Amino acid sequence: MPKLVLIDGHALAYRAYHALPPDLATSKGELTNAVYGFTSMLLNVLRDEKPDYIAVAFDVGRTFRHEEFAEYKANRAAMSDDLARQIGRIKAIVQAFNIPIVEAPGYEADDVIGTLALKASEDGLQTLIVTGDTDTFQLIGPDVRVLTSKGRFAETMIYDEDAIRARYGLTPAQLIDFKALKGDPTDNIPKVPGVGDKTAEQLLQQFGTVEGVLEHVDEIKSPKVREAIEANRAQILQNKHLVTITSNVPLTLAWDDCRMHAYDPERVTELFRELEFRSLMNRLPDRRPPAVPTPPAQLSLFGEELALEPHRVEGRYETVDTPARLARLATQLAQAPAIVLDVETTAVDPLQADLVGLALTAAEGQGVYIPVGHQTGDRQLSIEAVIDQIGPILRDARIEKITHNGKYDLTVLLSHGFDFAGDLFDTMVAAWLLEPGRQSFKLKDLAWAKLAVEMTQITELIGKGKEQTTMAQVPVAQVAPYAAADVDMTLRLARLQRAELQEKGLAKLFHDVEMPLVPILTEMEMTGVALDVAYLQQLSRELYERCNELERQIHAMAGYAFNINSTQQLGGLLFEQLKLPPVKRTKTGYSTDASVLESLRGKHDIVDLLLEYRHLTKLKSTYIDALPLLVSPRTGRVHTSYNQTSTVTGRLSSSNPNLQNIPIRTEEGRRIRRAFIAAPGYTLLAADYSQVELRILAHIAKDEGLLAAFRRGEDIHASTAATIFGVPLAEVIPGQRRVAKSINFGLSYGMSGYGLAQRTGLSQTEADDFIKKYFASYPGVKTYMDRTRRQAARQGYVETLLGRRRYFPELQSTSRIHQAARQSAEREAINMPIQGSAADIMKIAMIHLHRALEERKLGSRIILQVHDELVLEVPHAEKDTVIPIVCEAMEGAFELAAPLKVDLKMGPNWEEMEAVDDHQISVNNLLS
Repeated sequence: MPKLVLIDGHALAYRAYHALPPDLATSKGELTNAVYGFTSMLLNVLRDEKPDYIAVAFDVGRTFRHEEFAEYKANRAAMSDDLARQIGRIKAIVQAFNIPIVEAPGYEADDVIGTLALKASEDGLQTLIVTGDTDTFQLIGPDVRVLTSKGRFAETMIYDEDAIRARYGLTPAQLIDFKALKGDPTDNIPKVPGVGDKTAEQLLQQFGTVEGVLEHVDEIKSPKVREAIEANRAQILQNKHLVTITSNVPLTLAWDDCRMHAYDPERVTELFRELEFRSLMNRLPDRRPPAVPTPPAQLSLFGEELALEPHRVEGRYETVDTPARLARLATQLAQAPAIVLDVETTAVDPLQADLVGLALTAAEGQGVYIPVGHQTGDRQLSIEAVIDQIGPILRDARIEKITHNGKYDLTVLLSHGFDFAGDLFDTMVAAWLLEPGRQSFKLKDLAWAKLAVEMTQITELIGKGKEQTTMAQVPVAQVAPYAAADVDMTLRLARLQRAELQEKGLAKLFHDVEMPLVPILTEMEMTGVALDVAYLQQLSRELYERCNELERQIHAMAGYAFNINSTQQLGGLLFEQLKLPPVKRTKTGYSTDASVLESLRGKHDIVDLLLEYRHLTKLKSTYIDALPLLVSPRTGRVHTSYNQTSTVTGRLSSSNPNLQNIPIRTEEGRRIRRAFIAAPGYTLLAADYSQVELRILAHIAKDEGLLAAFRRGEDIHASTAATIFGVPLAEVIPGQRRVAKSINFGLSYGMSGYGLAQRTGLSQTEADDFIKKYFASYPGVKTYMDRTRRQAARQGYVETLLGRRRYFPELQSTSRIHQAARQSAEREAINMPIQGSAADIMKIAMIHLHRALEERKLGSRIILQVHDELVLEVPHAEKDTVIPIVCEAMEGAFELAAPLKVDLKMGPNWEEMEAVDDHQISVNNLLS
């Protein structure tokens, strides 16, 4: 039988909206959870059911039921604006798939579906109804089934007559009578008092229908039920009329209108691009990627000699594999104001990667690929020949270099003998600066989102998993168009981004801060830091012995041996054997995560031992045993990777190893820092901004109390304690300073009284009281916080002192954001201008310091950046020279009303350091 699929558009959209995360949105803040859920279900149906005919029905407003029963659906809240805005997008998706939309004024979508389902059965069609609720179960019959979601939205079940009987003990038609008796709170259909699900089911099993129940009311055994039904006879009959889906809606739709047609791939792709549904692209039926129109020629790299390569994007792509062509290419590129470059390699780690080829372009729609390291027997050029011809272009400071993830390209090329000069334009960094909340900054994702181009994925060339090879094993003819398309798309992205950076006021931040930072981070990564491997091995042995001792103590205290690392066994000990109060549960039992153990601290001696055991084993596995494995056999040093685009605040992060998570508040964590050492003949100099975020807060808030304390050079935490506790500065005790410190740092993160109580052990009342006193003493801070909340809600973003933006579309949402989620977003909005400005200032300091060291031709070099700290490796002979340079670069990075201050320490390793006092800095400044 031919198959008809009928989709209840509103029901499916409503179900998706409430089932999928409320923060599912595009990078521009457009909420898409309902659209995504609907579209995903539609694609599943097209794939799994392969319908011959299809239609989507939508509600259009008031119906005959509202006219007959004024209270019909009266308790249902109006559709939220967030969902209403998505209905238009859903309809656009349906239309792009050439699927008819059916609506009937005065009727619900269910009535439209019921009419079409009946007509389909009469005409010999099999019908599948796709919906988000159970109202259409009454339509199920020999030729009609219903597919609906259950549990998680992605989980579905198809109901037929047998499934209805198994679930309700009734036939599909009896579900009408079932609702008439027990009511339906969703639609405000009143229930018969005393008649619930079980009673209604029993009555219908005995008497068949509502009419049968009313006819045999005297036979009902329960006096209460009998009296209730008798008293509500008219209501029951009206209920049945209201819940019955009508099948006589006047429709002019013909089956030919519903026939499954070929859809419009360009329109669907454009919608998916706007909605950022790239994950759904691979699920499109008979998917055809869009062609990329070739723009007007701007600079022909080879004139008429270009050979066209077949590719999924249209472009004039060429392989340069002879000395003559390489020379002509170099001549052409040398005339360009800007060139794009991209490398193909054998590894993700740029320091371990071999160069396979280099792609270049200077004009949109064009691209060349120079193979140098393929192992396929193809004709290619030597790296030396490419350095000879292309090297001068990369060193030409007049030519801008455009890249995507340029730090990787620079590292690879520098490692293979190339050199660089001139301005950089990194499209990955630009994309992040423009949309810091975007989930992916990969070139393929950006090309699809911004250029409507579906590019070839690298896995199509090198495979996946165990079968994955490297670019070196892929023939040149396959890699050339892939690599050339990369530089082509990068150039097209750069053109769009230049305009948007100017429009949003981000061009200066991009060109003066982010781009000069790229070669600095590249140099830092390539330099790396020396590591005392022997020391870490000794520390590993010590911690191994301590962990064994802790394990023995824990087993002795428990009274039996068990696997401490087993959540189930540990949970059984704590909450069943020791009877400690369970904090939270998981699907498999008791949770024993870090937060749970911390909350149990002090309730049993075994908890402290468990926390210490967890801490030491984590340090041992994550750092002490892992760090020696990361030492490069080529350099003998550890090379962390600095991630420029991984945070929404602008802070740098590091990975492999992550140096920002070493817990330096514990003795063992500090001992790990001791393993980072200076090379022979050098010393380490650590320069740490002193309370930079509080200084920025004082500057932004223009709070005279905070500013005055900083100008006087006071200990800001002690000064705050003196103010809120009402004691002289000299009489502040450590406990008071600790509370003041928590307030100072916590409020810049939007901390509440509850948060302060959790941090300090104060009661909620005490914490609230201290915060009130703080705001009374520093009213500018309260004004700043209130102003920032309003600003974030009004314009949807906040900015740092240098104009870096972070967007908060959830604060502009008119509905459906939980209070906790809103408060969290507000806290982040309050903190962003502070933390983001600190990140910007650190980057400026790095640029100034790096430039100063280069200008003086010094051997000192920046090797680490962690939070508010820079670490330099300084030759012994340069110590006195470098100290004032570091101070000047960092303290002069940005002018604040609360001036920046840097604390300096120097020593043989990152932990064992002695402070460089102010007198020494002053003397050094005079000498310099």
